[in-house]
Amino acid sequence: MTAAQVGTGQLPLVQMTGVTKHFPIQRGVMRRTVGHVRAVDGVDMTIPSGSSMGLVGESGSGKSTLGRLMLRLIEPTSGTIMFEDSDVTRLKARSLRRIRRHMQMVFQDPYSSMDPRSSVGDSVAEPLRTQLGLRGRELDERVADLFRLVRLSPTYRGRYPNEFSGGQLQRIAVARALATNPKLVVCDEPVSSLDVSTKAEVINLLADLQDELGIAYLFIAHDLGVVRHVSDRIGVMYLGRLVEEGDAEAVYSSPKHPYTQALLSAIPVPDPVVQRSRTRIVLEGDLPSPANPPSGCHFHTRCPYVMDVCRAVDPPLAVTSDGTRVFCHLIPPTGAEVLVPPAP
Repeated sequence: MTAAQVGTGQLPLVQMTGVTKHFPIQRGVMRRTVGHVRAVDGVDMTIPSGSSMGLVGESGSGKSTLGRLMLRLIEPTSGTIMFEDSDVTRLKARSLRRIRRHMQMVFQDPYSSMDPRSSVGDSVAEPLRTQLGLRGRELDERVADLFRLVRLSPTYRGRYPNEFSGGQLQRIAVARALATNPKLVVCDEPVSSLDVSTKAEVINLLADLQDELGIAYLFIAHDLGVVRHVSDRIGVMYLGRLVEEGDAEAVYSSPKHPYTQALLSAIPVPDPVVQRSRTRIVLEGDLPSPANPPSGCHFHTRCPYVMDVCRAVDPPLAVTSDGTRVFCHLIPPTGAEVLVPPAP
């Protein structure tokens, strides 16, 4: 929570504290639990109303799992998830269903998120029937309004998912997510399967809708370049943990954590001269297994600046002068300055 929010008594829209999700590993005829996959391992995150939080990291870092936990599509192992003044983790079925109208999700693959046997108009109308109880002419008018909202003609309502391009179908998925006037939309890599031009159109649409409707986003992606354009703040996940989180421009222009620096160095620049002058940080090795994460700092097995303390001790939280939250031994707990790392 920001100082301004504390002063006004305003609650954040979402506040996650110490959230974990450990999936059991079961083997044998008796399906005995022999270990756990630590998909999310103690994450704190706050999303104010009307703001955008970008979440980036490699595949397997726990981004999508965290998004599903936020909406309680899967049950957390521990921690609290506050949506306004309600603890989502403690809600019973009926109360959870009521609050779900305020929390919606746009999935990565628009084709698999739609029923191929139903028209797209029926798919958009379904939450209006089940959550808001709309029927007849009122329902038809609301569906038509939603198609116009995402820049599509209402005449498309009777068509089926196989008749649309990926970009068009993702717009329809956005329309369905907005049907119940949610306060939060979790976008789980919504543009990763689209081509470059269509990707830009969908990103611009999401930004316009936020300005128009005042909704908050959790925007999950593996590309920091994409997240920068739709996020007020950016969180970087590695092996189930947030390693850096701060203002989008601060993270993008002055990354503190070596993992964030490596992700940014991989983004191509559309200027050949600048691109040739950049130094690419190549991480050696693969992402460790979340079933057996390294001791100490989880990133130490791939970090070019690894020190002995990194292998044994979890890095403490440091808050830098620009408000960025970082978990790295290279940064003093005061966050006053970044220590000069040894040569990799």
